Amino acid sequence: MNGIIREEENFCLLLSTTVYSVEAIKKTAYKFADRASVVLRPADEATLKVVFNFTGRHTPNPEQVISDFCNELLDQDLREIVKRETGPLRNVILAHAFSRTQLAEQS
Repeated sequence: MNGIIREEENFCLLLSTTVYSVEAIKKTAYKFADRASVVLRPADEATLKVVFNFTGRHTPNPEQVISDFCNELLDQDLREIVKRETGPLRNVILAHAFSRTQLAEQS
């Protein structure tokens, strides 16, 4: 379940952890710390509630911030997928690069 809800002074975004990784959600929340206070709360087994608090901040359009958050979340989640898929190849390239140096032989 994904969706925006309004709770008193806060906006909340419900995110499915089967769609987005918790790591990607946390990275995105950190990137938006300058635009809103962001709190993550479990809603149920497969849903995280992202609570945006704009109190005391100059935010003319909270909906735009949440829309930007969603775009950044997609970017962060895709980065995690690429990292996971290319990890073995990246390790081979690094191992090969360091095998040609004197780094290991200097100890």
